[in-house]
Parts: sequence; structure tokens; C-alpha cells
Amino acid sequence: MHQDRLKQDIAQLRSELNQLDADAPGRERLLSLVERIEAELGESSQRTEPLVDGLSSAITDFEVEHPRATEILQRIVASLSSMGI
Repeated sequence: MHQDRLKQDIAQLRSELNQLDADAPGRERLLSLVERIEAELGESSQRTEPLVDGLSSAITDFEVEHPRATEILQRIVASLSSMGI
């Protein structure tokens, strides 16, 4: 159940990010984090930085200019935490 919701949130976040200008601050960083999440869900990999920490940092950087994306990110962090990722 958590994973289904997480996949929906990731798809929604991708949609939000794709609506931003290509040079929007933080866009590339968030896309990179989304790719890491998808990789984590697909297979077990070595993490160089805790994934949730990277997402939490992105939320702080993004929350003022992109509140909708921030809301989705917060749901993703909660889902990942409950899954132990």
C-alpha cells in the first residue's frame, strides 16, 4: 500500500517538476532525487547519503517558491520513512 501511494506521489512530483522552467532553481536536484528514489524502490543499492536527508534538504530549499512540489515531497519522505528507506 505504501509503495503504491509512493509511486503515485513520485509520478505527481515528476509532473510538477516538468511544468517548471528547465533552469528553475532546484529542479535538476529534485529530478536527481526522484531517480534515486525509483532506483531504491527497484533494487537495493549502496547509499552515499541517506535518501530522506536529501529529500528533507530539498524541501527546505524548495518550499517557498514551489509549495505544491514541497507538499508532495513531504508525503514521499513520510512514505519512505515508514518503509524504512
